[in-house]
Amino acid sequence: MKNNLIFTLLLTLILLSSCSTDFELEAEWKDIPIVYSFLSVQDTAHYVRVEKAFLEPGGNALEIAKIPDSIYYQDITVELVNLTSGKSFIMERVDGNEEGYPKEDGLFATEPNVLYKLRAEDAGLEEGDEVRVVVNRGGIDEPAFAETRILGEIETNRFNPPERINRTRYNAPLNIAWTPDEYARIFDIRFFFNYLERLPGETEFSPKSAAWVVNRSVFAPENDGGLITYEASWESFYQALATQIPVVEGAQRVIEGMSLQVTGAGDELYQFVRVSRANTGITSAQSIPTYTNVEGGLGIVTSRYSVLRQGLVFADEALDSLQTGIYTRNLNFQ
Repeated sequence: MKNNLIFTLLLTLILLSSCSTDFELEAEWKDIPIVYSFLSVQDTAHYVRVEKAFLEPGGNALEIAKIPDSIYYQDITVELVNLTSGKSFIMERVDGNEEGYPKEDGLFATEPNVLYKLRAEDAGLEEGDEVRVVVNRGGIDEPAFAETRILGEIETNRFNPPERINRTRYNAPLNIAWTPDEYARIFDIRFFFNYLERLPGETEFSPKSAAWVVNRSVFAPENDGGLITYEASWESFYQALATQIPVVEGAQRVIEGMSLQVTGAGDELYQFVRVSRANTGITSAQSIPTYTNVEGGLGIVTSRYSVLRQGLVFADEALDSLQTGIYTRNLNFQ
């Protein structure tokens, strides 16, 4: 829930897909629930965001978006149903700002930040469970709902790269491998480069980190739970460091190591990204298709699982590339 990017993108696509050269300036009012949630067995609490998208006749969408009552429901219940166990739970309405999940600034009102919460210990979700999120709106007979399957762990026993990284030459490939849950369809791969830094005038080293986002959307539509491999470029790694770590004369920096994070998500997010990409670029049509797995509304309800492999260390040759390479030689790594 920390990242509102997907939700914002969903709303953007909804607005864009409604554009046409033939339109009514004041169309009939329509209530459209927008439902967004990434469920995970790793979380201590599960959250669902529910908002509404409509434009009142004669209204201004940009102004309405800043009014909380225009984007949040006041008379709904959000229910999480475990179709595998047969148990159901009514989720608690909370303010995400007070839960530690502030809403990013943008077009939409940020206070309050309405979410619906269920503690993980109460839900008892397990990998493989099929779940349904149901939104019951007062005065509307048909609820909006979405279903997904809870993802299991990403195994690390066959992880690449190895713990000791010997070569990081620009023209050498970096082979990454992992074994995911069989229902994961899309993956985010990133490295966290950890180092200590002491700037001129400082007496102590401070811990720092830079992120190398390898690929946010690695597709695996035929995944059956077997080994998945991806080839990246070490040159991109050094370029990422050069854009994030500033050149400071007299700075002292010491590498501590790297961590590799792989996050998998379900078929719902894969389909959303695939459909969104299918109609972009110079040859795209005016109307952008929108994928949703919410019946009676719009949005994405899916599952995710993330694993972090720590303790990757640089051997002498790899460290030399960091110290003397064209992208990072001015960063003063020792």
